Amino acid sequence: MVRHGQSVANRDGVMQGQYDAPLSDLGRSQAAILGAWLRERGIVWDAAYTSPLSRARDTARCLTDAVGKPEATPEDDLLEVHAGSMQQKTRVELEAQHPTFFQRDITGLGDYSEFGGESYDDVQVRVQRLIGKLTAAHREPNHTVLLVSHGGLLFQLAKALVCVPVPRVCLLRFSNCSVTRVQLRERRGSYLGEIVWHLPIELIGAEPSGGAAALLY
Repeated sequence: MVRHGQSVANRDGVMQGQYDAPLSDLGRSQAAILGAWLRERGIVWDAAYTSPLSRARDTARCLTDAVGKPEATPEDDLLEVHAGSMQQKTRVELEAQHPTFFQRDITGLGDYSEFGGESYDDVQVRVQRLIGKLTAAHREPNHTVLLVSHGGLLFQLAKALVCVPVPRVCLLRFSNCSVTRVQLRERRGSYLGEIVWHLPIELIGAEPSGGAAALLY
């Protein structure tokens, strides 16, 4: 699982959700360095899927080009969590227009239904649908799938892959161009995963995005 490289909205401290912000120059550099890192270590995949948003799609293209694989297939269920009226706003604007979001405790951070976006349950339905599609299509032994998506969605997906039941609160940060390997297997009648490794881009040799990229997700 790979989060997209830094976008111009990440750089500028703007909440994205499903707003389609392109990669920044740093984001393109992060994706190129990650692609080279994967190639040098012989890390390849049998199938690849990407969020249709350009920051994820262009990151995926850097990775597939680097290892000589076909372009990733767009998958709508890999879209970022929709944040409703919070999208395209800076933190200052959000604090002025949506102060209730910042008054929530940690259990409410993944729910945007109050602002016209997706609820926590909406996202988990989408995540479970995605898992169902992927596990049905890729059950061969040692079959590897690349997913390129977004911080909020990958966080919810990782929880669903490794935890039963899925917790609302779990601290696992997906920074720009982080890469995470999850191994899935049958465990006592359930198909569950374990996180084998979870690496931020600075451990791969690229410049990290800094604080603005982690505005809310």
